Amino acid sequence: MTGTHSSGSGALTVAFVRGVLPGKWQRIWNGRHAEAPLELVPTEQQSQLAPLLEGRADMAFVRLPLDAALPEDLLHVIPLYEEVTVVLASADHDVTAAEELTAEDIAGELIHPTDASLLETIEVVRAGVGLLVLPQSVARLAGGKGLEWRPLRDAAPSRIALAWPRPADDADDVLVRDLEDFVGVVRGRGENSSRGRSDDTAEDARAAEKRAADKRKADQRADKRKTGAGGRPRGARPATGRGRGSRNGRSGRR
Repeated sequence: MTGTHSSGSGALTVAFVRGVLPGKWQRIWNGRHAEAPLELVPTEQQSQLAPLLEGRADMAFVRLPLDAALPEDLLHVIPLYEEVTVVLASADHDVTAAEELTAEDIAGELIHPTDASLLETIEVVRAGVGLLVLPQSVARLAGGKGLEWRPLRDAAPSRIALAWPRPADDADDVLVRDLEDFVGVVRGRGENSSRGRSDDTAEDARAAEKRAADKRKADQRADKRKTGAGGRPRGARPATGRGRGSRNGRSGRR
């Protein structure tokens, strides 16, 4: 990150992956920053981080997960929402007879990759050749005459997040303020809200703590199921005294 706006004009630039519709946030931003309207850069999922890493955008709407090879401390990432994964097919394809599908239903079908040639591939699918597995928003944008989509019930949802490089120590104050302001816009905060990035960091930390606490509780429940009531391994016999009439492990003889 250079420490200044990537546009060079002082305007915040935000990249967005296919399927994300940033128009609402752009209108809100422009209403608050008429002197520096938001600039948008469309991108494909395969290269969704390129505008950030190449210095062409200050922030980006991306699909998770990100490249595991990226250093963990390179980006701030705020998960925003999830959307259903669907199967896109020609309107007369057999799979459209069902209201929803499973992976088993499309086993053996030709599944096209969702790469940089997606628009061309959609036309191939429209012609009745193969299927595409896509986020619902992308399928809607690709839809039209001759195409239909069905939810893929057992597929993981597609997750959208807002990402941006961690500002350098000498980053421009205006850029840092704009980053914080845009996070507020996306999260629905009012123009005069006093919340800032520190609040978001604390909120993310609380969420992480809650996930850790939930995991500890789940582990404890699993341990209890393994040991059974009274802390004994399942199937183990309770301990008995050493002699007749024993009490608390002592012999009954006086």
